[in-house]
Amino acid sequence: MIESFWNICLLHDLSTRDQLLREAIRVKRTQQLLKQQRLAETELTAEPEKLFRWMKERALDKELGHFPGDRDLFYKLYQAGKDMDLLEYAMLTIQQDRVTGSIVVHPGIVERFVDQCERHGCTNILFAEAEKYIKGLIETKCYHRPWTITLLTENYIVGRLFRTYFESYSNIRIVQGSIYQPLPAEHQFDAILAMPNFGMKMNDVDVAVRESEGAAASYLLPLLQDDGRLSLTLPARMLFQSGAIASWRKQMNEQAPVQTIYSLPDGLFRPYTSIKTCQVDFGKAPVEEVILGRLHMEKSKLVAEREISIHPDRFRELDHWRIELLLDEDQDTLRSFQQAATPKVKLRDVAEIFRGKSILKQDLKPGNIKVLNISNLDDGEVLLDQLETIDEEERKVKRYEILPGDLVMTCRGTVNKLAVFPETQGVVIASSNMIVIRFKSAIKSHFAKIFLESPVGTALIQSFQRGTTVMNLNPADVAELELPLVPEDKQHELIEQYIREKERYKEVVREATNRWEQVKSQLYEELY
Repeated sequence: MIESFWNICLLHDLSTRDQLLREAIRVKRTQQLLKQQRLAETELTAEPEKLFRWMKERALDKELGHFPGDRDLFYKLYQAGKDMDLLEYAMLTIQQDRVTGSIVVHPGIVERFVDQCERHGCTNILFAEAEKYIKGLIETKCYHRPWTITLLTENYIVGRLFRTYFESYSNIRIVQGSIYQPLPAEHQFDAILAMPNFGMKMNDVDVAVRESEGAAASYLLPLLQDDGRLSLTLPARMLFQSGAIASWRKQMNEQAPVQTIYSLPDGLFRPYTSIKTCQVDFGKAPVEEVILGRLHMEKSKLVAEREISIHPDRFRELDHWRIELLLDEDQDTLRSFQQAATPKVKLRDVAEIFRGKSILKQDLKPGNIKVLNISNLDDGEVLLDQLETIDEEERKVKRYEILPGDLVMTCRGTVNKLAVFPETQGVVIASSNMIVIRFKSAIKSHFAKIFLESPVGTALIQSFQRGTTVMNLNPADVAELELPLVPEDKQHELIEQYIREKERYKEVVREATNRWEQVKSQLYEELY
């Protein structure tokens, strides 16, 4: 039924999301008006000319724009679409849209939100950018509950669709508006659910942060009642990035203290995004504890695991909300590092940090500039004899040059790799898959590598992870990593011991490998 409707539209060059939605609304709105006048089952609906003229007389062109076809097209669309569920049609149409990149949020998010509303006695609910939650609305049928539900959307056509579908529901209110600018506070809510667009920079904002996620949160907050809750789906970087975003976190926690933070399962929002995400709940009412945890999929439901609680006073002292770090299984080791008397220093205070140059595959050709990529790092060392090259003027790539002694770190891929760059001939630059750390003082590159390879260092790096299956580290985040600041003679001692023992290990492996090859050769000779 839905595919038939799509096919008719596509045959008549109606292919965009709004065009497909508009004509479905036109059909269902016509059907509604016919039913109101008890004409839905009359001969009127069987005659293309009469049906088309009747639709035109009801001024639906004014409401939905000029109908882009003749009576026969409208008749075909009416017959194909009169029995389909408009909300399901909208969900599938938005899901299939690859032009505007609209996301349909996993229904598990809505299900958890609805459960929370029941537990906390919420009866006045707002779904911000409600088109993202259509699938959850369909599966939970929460609009049948004795709640007042407001569906907020910026899109006129989506707003018309909601008004058409929920026309007979007195408890459903449709509001046109954007969460990226101040919203009228004439209505306040017990609970708000929102997933702001990720990674947009806002202009002319009246809040402390230009990121779309932070701006939306700040504009939604005034709509909360005194004991209300705001549940936001946020990218992981909003929980640990420094600067203006750190100030935004502090401000949010003062205005509406964090109630819960849960990391969401990897891949929950594919194919729309693969970055790590968290569900953060803010509330106007004070809490006795802040709950942190992970959510995992269990028979299409989001179920909590690995929950811990933190006192609000302690949570308030944190300069980050890096949930993976706070939930790390090896908390004792991390805590011992954080509480150790050894002073600590942030990478940004002792090193220059930069990302490499973006190089396309077709740029790789015989040339005078060598390129370091992920594949050139193995077992903590750089494979100099496998470097590819590009043909480019040295002055144009000088800013990406790697110098002997620099610490190089992969920032993409599936595994984090580290190595100290050795002496070499010619100019070598880093690709965009690499971060280069050039220490200025206090910390030696080999010492930093040893620490960052340790369980504590690995956990710290992973806590800044923005991607899921594929790693994605940002130089600005890496700059916030803390290293133990130990005396230089102690660093030298640890470095020498590390290098000495690694060489001994490699020698033992070489001897064992040679012996095994010799034994195999002898055995093979005795086979015949």
